[in-house]
Amino acid sequence: MKALIIVDMLNDFVNGILANEKNANQIIPSIQKLIEHARKNPTEWLIVYSNDSHKEDDEEIKVWGKHAMEGTEGAQVIEPLKPIGIDNEIISPKRFYGAFDLTGLGEIFEKKGGVTEVVIVGQHTNCCVRHTAYGAFIRGYQIKVPSDCVCVFKDADNQDALDYLKNIYGSIITTSNDILNN
Repeated sequence: MKALIIVDMLNDFVNGILANEKNANQIIPSIQKLIEHARKNPTEWLIVYSNDSHKEDDEEIKVWGKHAMEGTEGAQVIEPLKPIGIDNEIISPKRFYGAFDLTGLGEIFEKKGGVTEVVIVGQHTNCCVRHTAYGAFIRGYQIKVPSDCVCVFKDADNQDALDYLKNIYGSIITTSNDILNN
């Protein structure tokens, strides 16, 4: 089984307090295609929404300031990618950078039929996508990162971040079309 992990495609990260609107808007159409593919193939795919959902005392708040606070509009998935409540969707709130950090996601994967491959999309390639890839790496999952489905803040280098994922975690850097056609 495969898991599409959608990282931090939230209001606060697209057009809110930590807006990355230009870069985020460029990856939305490709992510939409992958979500639709996974929805049409529920026996082969899980769809994971790995979303920052912070509390006042979270360590990230000390670094980034208040963002994606639990229960706020800023912590909600952007409208074009919103979950629709089907059986193969998992909403996984997180309080740290990585999708696997104290979320129980690895255990959920085991219960749902043994995920062997993860496809990581969303924001930010050099931070939360990177930490999610690390979590997948130490659990032995094959990691794919479609380059047209991830982005960084405007001052970071997306290619450097992708190279790190490839060289350090053995991630396969691909495209959404390659994933859809294989």
